[in-house]
Amino acid sequence: MCAAVAGASKAQDTNTTMSPPLEVLKLKWEKQVRLPRNFDPSIIPTGTTFNDPGSRVTTTSAGTAATGAGSGTPAARTAGSNSTSFPATPGRLPVYYVYSLKMRNDAEKEIEAIAWDYLFLDPNNGAELARHQFLSYVKTEPLHSATLQAQMRTPPVRILRATGQTARTRPIERAEIQCVLFTDDTVWRNRFGRKGTCEFLKNSETVLKQKRGNTQR
Repeated sequence: MCAAVAGASKAQDTNTTMSPPLEVLKLKWEKQVRLPRNFDPSIIPTGTTFNDPGSRVTTTSAGTAATGAGSGTPAARTAGSNSTSFPATPGRLPVYYVYSLKMRNDAEKEIEAIAWDYLFLDPNNGAELARHQFLSYVKTEPLHSATLQAQMRTPPVRILRATGQTARTRPIERAEIQCVLFTDDTVWRNRFGRKGTCEFLKNSETVLKQKRGNTQR
């Protein structure tokens, strides 16, 4: 009974106007290659030079054309013997995709957290190619800006196209705000969004606060 009453009370503090109480100023994503946590940069044989193993290119001259296939010496070792190579780097580095949204708080009260989606749409028919869902806890005062960031191992779009076109069309990128939680515990809810998003946003914030409190003890 108490839970039901509390739920009804919170529902009264929900705003479902069409437009979210913020403006999206910038939306972008980037791919980052990172070194493992246990990697010691002090053992880099090239000093401060770092070459991504994925960008290594085997170069051969007229005098060394036989090196590699059929010579008993792998071509990769030939590239690794170059003075600018980085043989001590792990062969495969972890790849992360960082998704960012810069927004301005257009509401009259401070924002506590935001549930938002990063969408990739087909430019030809508007079909949804991919959707990445994020929760960001960044306090933002009225008329102030903040950048929301989230990282994933998942690339922006992972889809196989059965088409004869060789040119790859760039998808349309859009942000969709699902829920905005204010510091006074009221929310703005996307009336066309996923059900339960605001509740999940609030519950996740409570868990985060509890974890922070435990670590500070």
